[in-house]
Amino acid sequence: MYQINNEKFGQFLSEIRKEKSMTQKELADQLFVSDKTVSKWERGNSMPNVALLIPIADVFGITVTELLKGERNEDHSLNMDGADDTFDLSVHNMIRQRKKKWILALFLSIGIVIVEAIYMKASGITIEQMGDSLYLSFLMLIFAVCCISVKEVLPAYYDKNKINFVSQGVFRIHMPGLAFHNGNWIHVLTIFRVFTLGVAILAPVFCYLCIVIGGVDLWNHIKYVSILILLAGLMAATYVVGKKYE
Repeated sequence: MYQINNEKFGQFLSEIRKEKSMTQKELADQLFVSDKTVSKWERGNSMPNVALLIPIADVFGITVTELLKGERNEDHSLNMDGADDTFDLSVHNMIRQRKKKWILALFLSIGIVIVEAIYMKASGITIEQMGDSLYLSFLMLIFAVCCISVKEVLPAYYDKNKINFVSQGVFRIHMPGLAFHNGNWIHVLTIFRVFTLGVAILAPVFCYLCIVIGGVDLWNHIKYVSILILLAGLMAATYVVGKKYE
């Protein structure tokens, strides 16, 4: 295993793009990203999503291993023998590390919700009064598990067709007018993961503040409206982010 160097990757990407007499905009259009994103890659400020590595390599007729190493293999026999293994190790390692971070965030969120419930009970708020907020947190944590377990790489046909739904196990999403592909999917997943974990943590806090400020009546009057506003916000954020990277 080798360590991926962002700057070396970016310099190599810039060189092979210029060899093809291709502009950043032309490359961006083929990958369903913005030319600003390509510019960030070439400056070494960021790396492409794992799902985009194969399309980038295909555009320039090189292996993904060469792309990740930031140099061409002099021994082309390695392209046939060792490249796939090296690529698989690199990609799987990147995906595992990212998944580990989200799993850690999930367990931290569960712990925070438990602490919040204990604190509210100690403050004199009954289980019945805080029940709806804890129920919402529980649902969001279940949804978060689904979002974290979803594959971050979509099948290749999503990149060739305009498909506005994704179905993986119990996870379902259908967004009319928004085409999902590997350019925007990871960003959409991030929105859902942040939203579910964030709401799970903040729901008990919001319930507590409402009861402290205006009593149980205030909480009962605004809790359902608040849920509708949150869902509308999730939909809006998904469309905005999805369209931005579409």
